[in-house]
Amino acid sequence: MPCIEDWLTDPLSVAEGIFTEAGKPDHERVREFFTNRLQNSEALKRVPSLNDVPSHLLKSKSLVRFRCMVQDMFDPEYYLAVYEAVNKADNSSNLRCGMYQDVVSCPENLELRLESPRNVTKERQTFYCVPLPGETEWAKKRFAGGNGASALQSQASQRKSHAGMKRGLEEEMDQGSTDQHGFQASNGACNDEAKRVRPSETAGSSNVPSYPLDTDLNFPLPNERGPACLVHVYDQESTFKVNDMVEFIGVLSVDPGLAVFTDEDMTEGNVQESLGPSPDDLITPEERAVHHPPPSLVPRLHVLTSRHLTHSNPCVPNDIKGESSTAIMQQLADVRGELLSLLTQVMYGDGVAAEYMLLHLVSSVYNWTGIMPVGKFSLNVSGCPPSQSFPQEMHKFVEQLVPKCHFLSMTLNNMNTLNFVPRKDYTANRLKSSVLQLSESTNVIVDETALEAGQLNGNGVKNVTALGNVISWQKLEYDFNYYKAEFTTNLLVLILSEGKSLLPADCHVVLKHHEASKPVERVLSSISPAIIEHMRAFLGVARLAEYSLSSEMQEILQDDFVKSRQQDHNKMTAEDFHLLLLLSRLMALSHGQNTLTSEMWSHVKQMEAERRARLGSVSSHN
Repeated sequence: MPCIEDWLTDPLSVAEGIFTEAGKPDHERVREFFTNRLQNSEALKRVPSLNDVPSHLLKSKSLVRFRCMVQDMFDPEYYLAVYEAVNKADNSSNLRCGMYQDVVSCPENLELRLESPRNVTKERQTFYCVPLPGETEWAKKRFAGGNGASALQSQASQRKSHAGMKRGLEEEMDQGSTDQHGFQASNGACNDEAKRVRPSETAGSSNVPSYPLDTDLNFPLPNERGPACLVHVYDQESTFKVNDMVEFIGVLSVDPGLAVFTDEDMTEGNVQESLGPSPDDLITPEERAVHHPPPSLVPRLHVLTSRHLTHSNPCVPNDIKGESSTAIMQQLADVRGELLSLLTQVMYGDGVAAEYMLLHLVSSVYNWTGIMPVGKFSLNVSGCPPSQSFPQEMHKFVEQLVPKCHFLSMTLNNMNTLNFVPRKDYTANRLKSSVLQLSESTNVIVDETALEAGQLNGNGVKNVTALGNVISWQKLEYDFNYYKAEFTTNLLVLILSEGKSLLPADCHVVLKHHEASKPVERVLSSISPAIIEHMRAFLGVARLAEYSLSSEMQEILQDDFVKSRQQDHNKMTAEDFHLLLLLSRLMALSHGQNTLTSEMWSHVKQMEAERRARLGSVSSHN
């Protein structure tokens, strides 16, 4: 086995060592080895992150991690898990491990025997992954700040001279582009043959992109930045699904020989002699470009271990649950008053609207009863002046508190031209992303005040319908041309409008202007950064906390419902009572409690009475 530190600097040597000991590929042992080593948070921090460090500053075949969302699932591919290498001098042979790499290579004195009956071909799953859509700047910086390896890597990279980087890249190109001095084969039966990199794309490629600037990385949101990545998973039964949040840890592969160019380039003498199977003639140029992009643009990651992310809040431990979440929430609950005060200042001094907004921020789908998502609380705040920047200011405020947030302006152009529904592109054999393909617990702020007179086209109508279904049912229909497939979501939708929204909402609050709205920068400058950190942690923990009703409170709620129904059937429908129960749950969580008290129940009923009175007042004026 390799020495103790080799697992950080040379993870492939660990896999090779386990292969030598076992006499066969053993992914379970490899995964267990790295999972145990990375249980320590300090060890995990030493692994550089692709989210923070550009791939061209990281060494190929080094250990890296990637915090991402699974955007698409590609067809499984075959690869050479075990291959025979023959010594040219004495004709002796031995078996080598080909796992966790795209290109298998042999030293000069060895020859790779591709047709050997001792070779073992296996299957691996490939995912196309993107950074978490809508991740806010503070969350990115907080994750990067906790990654010591990234800081060290960046410092080391800054000390390198451009000439040194160029020389290293040229050496790597030379080793990977000729087969006279050493064998190299594409480690994937479904992959195209390795291509020789053009001279203009080798020197200085660490600073100049070697790919078209208009290349579509298929990010769900416009103007998103960050690395997309092809992730290879070796588990026999992978549980990853589209839209899952995952942190993958594995071997980085940015070998330039993986680059695939156009058919015109392939006829210019740039193609190496293939040592593996020929590419399928039926693969379209579009599919080839999507599934085999240049590694400088889309690096490959061969997963050694991984973990599902239950949330993406850097202020909250990923494994938090149950009693631990309740204890932390109670410790942080003292920030509730300050948070409510800040919301009130932004929302024109309206304390009632601010309290509903706070309840919206701690809401989350926590269960499904049949087709009904339990816990969702979409909010429509009307009375927003169209001539002012209130929706933008509200977005600025919310994105300072939550880890993922997207501002959706409902202009006629946006509704008619954007794609809200992911669709299958069969020409490129990929799932074309859309604005609503977001990971769970993403805050979506819809600015309906931007809606102007005009007509929606067919795409606009489809977009409005899709957005309404997400709000009402937390489901989004993906378009596979020949059929539709429903995917569940968990998005926190806030609709800001002049009058009652055209979109459905669980709750409608009319905004009352008691004073001028204060700019977000001024509001936030009145409190310390430490308090803001506590607010972020509090909102994150409240969304994950458990909640239950005592038998005593259940009797009180039941009696109240019966009395209200006896007084007036129309004033307390089943839907009204359901909303009261939801608001009560959120009210308890917003106070840092996991159960309801009679005082909180009374407060919720008062809030609802005030909200309904405002709605009645607006109706009478109309």
